[in-house]
Amino acid sequence: MDLQNDVRIIVTVLGFILFVGICFWAYSKSSKQRFDEAAQQPFLDDDLPSSGKQS
Repeated sequence: MDLQNDVRIIVTVLGFILFVGICFWAYSKSSKQRFDEAAQQPFLDDDLPSSGKQS
């Protein structure tokens, strides 16, 4: 094998390991509460007027 193919293999394996690590992080129980709060953020009442100027 030549150097270019070795580098491609290494980058592919590292990319796969990074992908699997991100999947484990995203679906871990410790991240669930934070993601649930972020998912509800658009629906929270922020008490700002929807249109018009403030007096």
